[in-house]
Parts: sequence; structure tokens; C-alpha cells
Amino acid sequence: MKIKCLICGDVIKSKSVHDFVSCQCDSCYIDGGQNYLHFGGKDFSKILIMFDDGTKILASDEERYKKKSEEWEKSKK
Repeated sequence: MKIKCLICGDVIKSKSVHDFVSCQCDSCYIDGGQNYLHFGGKDFSKILIMFDDGTKILASDEERYKKKSEEWEKSKK
């Protein structure tokens, strides 16, 4: 899983647990590798979550993100 900062255009990915990665403009970050997803930023409408299956969801779309995140968690088991 990756996220894209829609402010600076950086696509960032955390490769392992506690691998905290920020975009170049420090507007968003991701952490957790494939073990867990932890991301955040100043404006969730400017963060695009990019799942490994090609699905892209704005972080501000809580309903779609929550559903897809649950699917992602189940697929890891």
C-alpha cells in the first residue's frame, strides 16, 4: 500500500514496521509497512490511498476507506 500527496505529488510507501515516511512537503506520512496501516496529514482530502490491487481512495472518503481497509486487513490473514 502507498499514499500519494496531492499537494507535492510524492508517492510514498512504508517498507516495514516503524518505517515512518513523509512526503517532501511534509503534508502527509505513512508508517507500518505491510503489518499495519498508519497514515496521516494536514488535509485528508489531499491524500490518495493506493491499495496494492490498484484501488485508489481519498483519505477523506471515510466510508470507502474503512470498507477497503477492512478487506485489506482480512487478506493478510
